[in-house]
Amino acid sequence: MNAWTMAQSRRQQGPAWLLAASLAAGAGGARAATYLETFSGPLNPAVWALTEGGNSLSITGGEMVFARTSNDTSFLRFVPALIGNFDVSFEYRLIDWTSTYGSGDRLQLDVHNLLPTSRGHAVGRAQEGGTGSGSHFGVVDNACCTFSSPGSSTTGALRITRAADIVTVSYRDGGSWQNLGQSTADARDMTLNFTAYIHKGFAPGTEYAIDNFSIWAEGFSQPVPEPASGAMLAAGLATLGWMARRRRRPAA
Repeated sequence: MNAWTMAQSRRQQGPAWLLAASLAAGAGGARAATYLETFSGPLNPAVWALTEGGNSLSITGGEMVFARTSNDTSFLRFVPALIGNFDVSFEYRLIDWTSTYGSGDRLQLDVHNLLPTSRGHAVGRAQEGGTGSGSHFGVVDNACCTFSSPGSSTTGALRITRAADIVTVSYRDGGSWQNLGQSTADARDMTLNFTAYIHKGFAPGTEYAIDNFSIWAEGFSQPVPEPASGAMLAAGLATLGWMARRRRRPAA
């Protein structure tokens, strides 16, 4: 059964499947799951750790909007670690992206282990004018390679995947996904971040937005609640309790 057929089957099963899914999610345990953050409401502190770093990171109009007001690094960290294979990405929209030479902002999607000597894997959009104002860059095994953007689009997407322990960084800028590089084998549990930082100098007033932060992994280091899954779980448990009490009720 392919993914589309499975999705159709689940829709046909309706509330019964939804209840079972909510109970399974609440039961927890490392298992394959997808978390999609659309920034349509307050961030769940059990899922996200937000550090503004003297800048502004706010949810506005269904996007996470970053505004540069200092040279500090800001980041949005996904709290559960990624276990096994994963596929993570987000879309971005440049609002005020002033070109500079040899410096400027970088918006980055990265995964890394928390050890001090950890290798990291990252992909981002650079503001540096030295390689073109729309350049993208890839970081694999801590070796950085810079690539010029295929165009000057103000929208795009960044993506990092792992399959069979090989991490791949890629981007999309108005077209298909472009592969920037692959790592050597790396099977460690990984921490996921959106990072906004500067390289050398910076231009105050830089502003951009990210949206549709999609996170799939074979497993997470802790249960990852979907939006409103806590309410769904409570409702499911209440329904099961009501059914159990009804079965115990003596016949008239």
